[in-house]
Amino acid sequence: MDKQTTGSESSGTLVEGVMATIRQRIAARSLTPGAQLPSIRAFAKSMRVSKSTVVEAYERLAAEGTIRSRPGSGFYAAGSLAPLSLAEIGPRLDRAVDPLWISRQSLEAGDDMLKPGCGWLPASWMPQAGLRRALRTVARADDVALADYGTPLGLPPLRQLLARRMAGHGIEASPEQIMLTESGTQAIDLLCRFLIEPGDTVLVDDPCYFNFHAL
Repeated sequence: MDKQTTGSESSGTLVEGVMATIRQRIAARSLTPGAQLPSIRAFAKSMRVSKSTVVEAYERLAAEGTIRSRPGSGFYAAGSLAPLSLAEIGPRLDRAVDPLWISRQSLEAGDDMLKPGCGWLPASWMPQAGLRRALRTVARADDVALADYGTPLGLPPLRQLLARRMAGHGIEASPEQIMLTESGTQAIDLLCRFLIEPGDTVLVDDPCYFNFHAL
């Protein structure tokens, strides 16, 4: 004899389905901490359930701390997420890389060979005339400018120029908030030293600049 589902049981199942969908989106990073959840009306329509079902699901999720309610604004994903687990992605695809060997190979290669991972641009891509003008300007500088150390953050006029360029892109940063480095590799190295803890997972492109593996 088939068991008939009562209205309360059916409603409970729908509420749990809505809750599971929200939890799945949070776990998959579709909803990050602080991200606003779909409106009750819109989510009810997309899930093909009643608004009361979504309201109950949201209230339950808020009670367990998965989401937060902001009166007059809506519901938002709450809390910090657990680190992404890469164990289920598949076998390790990275390869053992000897940066010193690769660097030596790129330096010893002839001019007629392509060097896509060497870390510098072909000479034909560089602004040769501008570089020559800059070198002549440096050669005419006084002895102090040539022999003394610069400021720790880098050349002030260049940082001021970068601040203006960034402002043009909607990024507010004063010259005192900008630090120049000798290369992109040094910049990434500093970020790793100050922001990454032992055991953290870092994602890089594949293929990528070989020195990134050495960092």
